[in-house]
Amino acid sequence: MSSHLRDNSWLESRLRNLWQSYYSDAPIGFPIEIKFGRSARYRYGSICNVGSQCRILINRLFSHEEVPEYVVDATIVHELAHYVHGYGSGLAKLHSHPHRGGVIDKELRERGCFFIEMEAAAWRRDMWPEFYLSHAGGTARKVQEREKLAESAWDSHLGRSGFRTEEDLHARLLRLAAEFGIRKPYFSVEWLPASLRRTGLSYRFKREKVVRIHGLLADRRVPAEVIDYELSYWLACEKAGAKWQAVERAIKEAGKWESAERAIKWRRHSWPRFRARNHPLCKAK
Repeated sequence: MSSHLRDNSWLESRLRNLWQSYYSDAPIGFPIEIKFGRSARYRYGSICNVGSQCRILINRLFSHEEVPEYVVDATIVHELAHYVHGYGSGLAKLHSHPHRGGVIDKELRERGCFFIEMEAAAWRRDMWPEFYLSHAGGTARKVQEREKLAESAWDSHLGRSGFRTEEDLHARLLRLAAEFGIRKPYFSVEWLPASLRRTGLSYRFKREKVVRIHGLLADRRVPAEVIDYELSYWLACEKAGAKWQAVERAIKEAGKWESAERAIKWRRHSWPRFRARNHPLCKAK
């Protein structure tokens, strides 16, 4: 199916309208340039700064008019939330992590535009996979081939003898939850077969009610307290809220702060090197 393509001027118009409608009271940092970037399967938009210029890139496949305007709008208001939080804008950073603790959804709710994200999420869930495959052509086939190789590499890695299992993760979660005074955690826990771009140690997928721990942490050379800290962080968020002061207080009250400090130090000093040396997708290249 053919369709007309939107251009960068159209994007600029959408940005102006959305800023005036929902962000007119927001602080202004670097001037914003918005344009279509590369086609991608999972990245709908991105924000960064190039010197004193903020740059927002929107998935090039969204230039097709078959993609509803509200899907593009949802991507823009999401990136604008990052902008006011101090990412790519030159403004002071308001959060230690761009997504943790549901800070984007909270911002969109407070600004009255979360309904756009809800509508877009339904379209992405129901329509995006087929749309991507039909419009990305050879790129989609290459992506599928890479995904199969990645899946095989991760299956081999996580299946190694002596590595931690998801049953081990679940048992740790239940033990830690009890220490936090939580009878039943709101989320389950799984290994994450992470791409090379996923550099965090854990991610919470709120709509699926699951926390996924980077698969490299299955290796028992990684201290167990590193996994405990990742789970403790999300349990603390569940119990006390996403602000760091509340998280830190909840971890201390659970008696896990001393081990948390060691885990934070390991994350800072050892994780980048460990990831580079042991990631199965590095070895699969």
